[in-house]
Amino acid sequence: MKKTGEQKMKDFLALNQAPEPLPEKAAHLKQEVRLRAESMAFALPQNSSLPDRLLRQLPYISLWIWPIQLLVLLLFFLLLRQKAVGMETLILLSFTGPLLAILPMADIIRSFGCNMWEMESACRYDFRQITAMHLCIIGSGDIFILIFGCCLYGKRLSATWEFSLYIILPFLISSCIYLWELNHFSRKCNIYMLSATGTMLCIIGSSGLQHIYHLIQTGRLQWIPAFTMTAVIAFSTAAVYSAVRLCTNLKRKEGVTKWNLE
Repeated sequence: MKKTGEQKMKDFLALNQAPEPLPEKAAHLKQEVRLRAESMAFALPQNSSLPDRLLRQLPYISLWIWPIQLLVLLLFFLLLRQKAVGMETLILLSFTGPLLAILPMADIIRSFGCNMWEMESACRYDFRQITAMHLCIIGSGDIFILIFGCCLYGKRLSATWEFSLYIILPFLISSCIYLWELNHFSRKCNIYMLSATGTMLCIIGSSGLQHIYHLIQTGRLQWIPAFTMTAVIAFSTAAVYSAVRLCTNLKRKEGVTKWNLE
């Protein structure tokens, strides 16, 4: 099998050992870089708070994410103002769960799709920190929207567990599945794969939620409120664990990472 140019380059580099820099020169260079970086006008101080760091990352978030979140917020406001919310409305709102969950994943994938991860890895914050901050920023927006919808639904219908069942639970399940794909397929995961997964979740979820809705109306699922809240706690824990694991996988160990070009 004929080797590609990239493989030939790797073989050539493997035959030549990288030079070992002198510890004194390496320490001096690091000190000089740090001093110059701190003297720049846009540089953050070493003891900058987390909110300051998050605010600095806002301009780097994909601009199309904010209109989608605003659209979902407006959808909640318009549909949940009704005194009675039917099955069709709840099923429609359940689609917002996978939609909101895919937003932070799409922003992370952009770095790999545009081959920007190498540049971001060399910035003041490594790629692991950038990923964590972007997850915090976009995830906080998603959580705010869900809390707003839950409060609006609870104020009108006094049944927040229903909102958790039809909207929050699909959001958490979708987040866990998207994060699993990112962890499992790493750089090979793309927006098309996540979109196909989200579409499948919407189809399967709508069918299952319709069946559950009819069973609730007949009074045959009296245990569903307690089950819903337990599931929300369980999947919230799983989503946080998956997000931490994703950021951990981005950290280089012994010069090798599963998120490199291999």
